[in-house]
Amino acid sequence: MFKTILCAIDGSAATERLLLYLMHFGKTEHGLVHVVHAYQLPEHYAANEGYDALIAAYLHVTHSVVQDARNYLQETDMEVTGEAIQGEPAEIILAEAGRIGADLILIGSRNPANVADLLLGSVTQRVLNAARIPVLVIP
Repeated sequence: MFKTILCAIDGSAATERLLLYLMHFGKTEHGLVHVVHAYQLPEHYAANEGYDALIAAYLHVTHSVVQDARNYLQETDMEVTGEAIQGEPAEIILAEAGRIGADLILIGSRNPANVADLLLGSVTQRVLNAARIPVLVIP
């Protein structure tokens, strides 16, 4: 049904639910899953001592999140690729979906940061509002 799926992860509990869903889905479907972890560096700490070490650790974690997801999904019948990309998450998710020709975006919902994000989360809401392909939100 869906041959190219972009799976947006962030390393939270929502990521675990997304991967579990994909594990089951990928045992019956064949195609490509492209795992994307879009992140923003904590630039507000840039003037502080130790910032370079913080960034190095941060980058290590972002790449580990993607590699862990790829490793988990290797048991499926789907080809799994992935990458961590710096930038505004909704913009990165939408751009990557277009770049790979995705026919589905799989994304999680998170705990609300404010009333406007009460149901889905701000990144999920922005992706839903702007996507031109189906978006499946896993709670």
